[in-house]
Amino acid sequence: MKQILQIVILLIIFSCNKIEASKTEVEAVDKVLQFYGGQVNRSIGFKIANGKKANYFELQVSKSDLLNNDIKYLTEQAGNIAYIFYTNLKDEKSNYNEIRVKIDLDNGPSQEYNFSTTELKEIEELYPEIEKTNNFIRDADYKSLIRDADYKSLATQNGDIAVGITENKLKNIFDQRKSEFGNIKQIQNQGFSFHKSEYRGDFINVKEVILFDKNAEDMILSYDRKTKKLIAIH
Repeated sequence: MKQILQIVILLIIFSCNKIEASKTEVEAVDKVLQFYGGQVNRSIGFKIANGKKANYFELQVSKSDLLNNDIKYLTEQAGNIAYIFYTNLKDEKSNYNEIRVKIDLDNGPSQEYNFSTTELKEIEELYPEIEKTNNFIRDADYKSLIRDADYKSLATQNGDIAVGITENKLKNIFDQRKSEFGNIKQIQNQGFSFHKSEYRGDFINVKEVILFDKNAEDMILSYDRKTKKLIAIH
């Protein structure tokens, strides 16, 4: 009986992966492919835990130069893959409870990540704050950036009330980079990751790339998960 049950489960899993993707889902996968290049395979399935069924969509990305060259931020990049797919599902977002991402590196082990659609919706709702921060940086409006941030969290995250991001500190950092690399042409979002610490509590790291005229640099923005306020930039 046990052996028959195992065969039935395997048949269910096999049939799930053969489910045809909708036109919207295919277009959402294409958006991921446009961003990362390489190859993207897809599969659809479900899992049952505690008597509850959860549907998932899995994207397996391989042969991507961007991912092979950004191993340090694979977790954030996986989040970006899931986010690009999820936000392009449009009216079909409610079809899934989870977006799974598998990254196959050219030289390294495969990495697997799971993102609930609740988490992805949280990032989608945070996005206006991210764009606001980016606009402040592009416009060199550091006073507004600091005013819009959470002063208390910025001042206490390192356990020292005197430590924090100041307008002059930000101005000096970006002026130095602009002097060396030219003007900011674009700020590109490249994913997120969830964290928790004693000083910051629950927060989200947003990984971005600032494209200057002559160079590109990584930037991490940290936002409090409750207040959605910026609490760190580095």
